Amino acid sequence: MKRNSLLVGVFVIAAFVLIGVGAVLLGGTALFEKTARAVTYVDGTVNGLYVGAPVTFRGVKVGQVEDIGIEVNARTLAARIPVILQISPRAIRINGENRKPRLDIPELVKQGLRTRLMLQSFVTGQAMIDLDFLPDAQPPVMTENLDVPEIPMIKDRFSALIDQLADVPVRDTIQQLRDTMQALETTMSGARDLMAASAGEVGKTGAELRRTLAQANGALKSVQDSANVTMGSIRQLADTTRTTLGAAQPELQGTLTATREASQAAQAAMIRLSDLTAPGASGREDLESAMRDLAQSARSLRQLSETLDQQPNAILFGRETQ
Repeated sequence: MKRNSLLVGVFVIAAFVLIGVGAVLLGGTALFEKTARAVTYVDGTVNGLYVGAPVTFRGVKVGQVEDIGIEVNARTLAARIPVILQISPRAIRINGENRKPRLDIPELVKQGLRTRLMLQSFVTGQAMIDLDFLPDAQPPVMTENLDVPEIPMIKDRFSALIDQLADVPVRDTIQQLRDTMQALETTMSGARDLMAASAGEVGKTGAELRRTLAQANGALKSVQDSANVTMGSIRQLADTTRTTLGAAQPELQGTLTATREASQAAQAAMIRLSDLTAPGASGREDLESAMRDLAQSARSLRQLSETLDQQPNAILFGRETQ
């Protein structure tokens, strides 16, 4: 019984020794090293920041977030969030010296040491605290009566983006995206079915169109043949007309010449008649006298005709006196 208890004790002691050796080998002397603590205050949201989040200096990890709390002003009810930082002195070398560094955080703050809330990943939305020196920074308003030194925080260029991304419902957005992709897949499947159904109709329509084009081609060929025949007849008629006109051209020219001469003679006669009948013309009085004589002769002949009609023997015995 005593032997078993001794063995158990030896086993427990060996286990503790192995645990200690493993901790030293894996963690080095950092387990026994005293870290520097500081606090920084966040005025806005700290969505994405968590205990254990890395604290970096221009991207080089120098510590981690130890604690995140809430402070509320009892008078104004203004809230701000203190973030406790744990910084390892081993990660910092001052002026290239190998001796153990001593972090004088208040002095570093006077020289421009500031914190900034930054986004680690746009996908996960996790945030971290980054340290940097800003020599031109305004002198900070430090909180009094603090147990740990304060490092002022400045607004990052992407702080507003971090807040917006933190408020984005990623799960709902992904679900909506999945629903949209499923609806799109359903639409594409329907479109493929519609295209498959339309393929047969398109084939039938193409066959009908080919037949229609063949018929139209035949009709056009018939029209072309008729047009060729008509054009041949028109050319023949034109040739005949040209020949006829060529043969009749001398006669037409003679007729035109005679017509022109007759027109000229008529024009000359009209001119002579116009001169004869013009007022004050020398032959107009003779013409008027001749016209009067003709009228008188006509009346005498009419009286003679009436007398002979009434007394046929008047030409032998003379006119009887009434």
